[in-house]
Amino acid sequence: MSSMTHPVQLPDQPISVPRRAMDFEDYVDIVRRHRSWILGPAFAGLVIGVVTAYLWPDSYLATGLIRVVPPQVPTRLVQTNVSEEMTSRINTVYQNIISRASLLDLIQTNKLYTDELKRLPTDDVVEQMRRDIGLGNMQYMSRGAGIQQTVNAFSVSFSYSDRRLAQKVCLALITRFTEESIRSRASMSENTTSFLKDQYELAKRDLDEIDSRIAAFRTRNVGELPEQEQMMFSRITAMEAQVQAANGQISRAQQDKLQLEAQLRDLREQAQMLSQPVPESVAVPTMRNDRLIEAERDIERAEAALTTMRESYKDSHPDVQKLLGYIETKRKLRDQIVRDSEANKADASGKPRMVISAANQTRVKELSSAITRIQSTLQARDMEIEELSRQIKDSAAKLRAAQARLESSPGANQEYVQLMRDRSLIASRFEELGRKMQDSSMATELVNRGQGEMLEMLEAPVIPEAPYAPKRPLIIGVGIVLGFGLGIALAAGREIKDTSLKNLKDVRAYTKLTVLGSVPLLENDFVLRRRRRFGWLMWAAALVLGALLIAGAIAYYYMSRA
Repeated sequence: MSSMTHPVQLPDQPISVPRRAMDFEDYVDIVRRHRSWILGPAFAGLVIGVVTAYLWPDSYLATGLIRVVPPQVPTRLVQTNVSEEMTSRINTVYQNIISRASLLDLIQTNKLYTDELKRLPTDDVVEQMRRDIGLGNMQYMSRGAGIQQTVNAFSVSFSYSDRRLAQKVCLALITRFTEESIRSRASMSENTTSFLKDQYELAKRDLDEIDSRIAAFRTRNVGELPEQEQMMFSRITAMEAQVQAANGQISRAQQDKLQLEAQLRDLREQAQMLSQPVPESVAVPTMRNDRLIEAERDIERAEAALTTMRESYKDSHPDVQKLLGYIETKRKLRDQIVRDSEANKADASGKPRMVISAANQTRVKELSSAITRIQSTLQARDMEIEELSRQIKDSAAKLRAAQARLESSPGANQEYVQLMRDRSLIASRFEELGRKMQDSSMATELVNRGQGEMLEMLEAPVIPEAPYAPKRPLIIGVGIVLGFGLGIALAAGREIKDTSLKNLKDVRAYTKLTVLGSVPLLENDFVLRRRRRFGWLMWAAALVLGALLIAGAIAYYYMSRA
């Protein structure tokens, strides 16, 4: 459009002025002028969104639930020997399931990703399957109509283009989860039991070794052990008492020997005196007097011995009683001799004759027999004294050895105490390991019977009815919004580059002149019709092409789905 104004002298150099502030009419003019640049990208966005949405294959998501089954036997009765938490064990099992070998087995068994395997490396396909497998977080769920029961559960999902294969693979994943959990827990439990058993055997060997060392030490140091000190003291006291008793027996034997020797001398003297002939008239009285003297002498010696023994023993002692009985017998014999002598004096008469009376002869024989018995008794006493002396010598040697061993025991006691301390520690460790091994064996047996903590399928995956991806309305809406945004951006760019005056407002704003009139822009009708015809033709072709693309994408989707 040109304007009729007064001629103005313009400067030679171009000038730059800022754009004026636009109002609503200006924006409407911009949209009108650049409507093709706005509607074209918007339509292209619509076509691209529809084609993308319907050419994108459906993805079906199959989901199942796995619950954590608590041990069927209370933990206060059988403690578990697996310290790993269930969450950590689930993650470990999950890592084993999504390993390359496990996923390749699933791919080959179920014939998954056939198209991808033709154009992609195997590792890329395995990685894609890893992305398609989902593991939910542990959640607490309340189940049951009448009685609410809270269970710990988590979800396992698998996304695939075939809904039946998605359900089948999800079920296989849940089965592997439960089986791998049981196998993993049983393996960890058995490893713990095996470790404790090995430690128990090592502790048993150590205990047997220390017992052997203690036994050898006891054998080498008999009597020097701490618990044997009291026994050694008692033994030493007993040996000392034995020595004293043997000395007492020797003293008594020597006293008996002295008495027997005195009796033997007296008997020999009596036998010698009775063997001499005497007048017949006094034979009997003399014999009686000699017997009386002998009896008196025996009584005196016995009383002297009794006095000596009473200095050491009481009257209840057997030897004192024996000597008292002997004295009593001698006194009775003396009284009998006195009575016989008085009776013989009254009957004595006639001329004396030198003879050995029959009584003397009988007495001599008796004395000879008594002498023989006393000699035998003396020999027995000598042998007894000799045996007692030997016993005293042996006991004294043993006593000295025991005292020497007792004096040298402190060094052995220290080593023995150290050995016993080591044995106490090893025995405590052995008992503790035995108790732990027994508890671990019970826990392993519980796991092997399937009564421990394990995973169980709570809800089996079902065949999904509708795909969860792609979100076609969202994709189409995003395409339209992006197309409109691109069109607006192109229109704004063209408007910014266009510096021509569009209307009278621009003329007044930029020239600061008063506009008296305006002449519209005159163009060739033929050129104008051809331009319009070409524009409509381009729009028709674009619409037809876009409609064909949209229809083809939708038809391909429904045909492939059928």
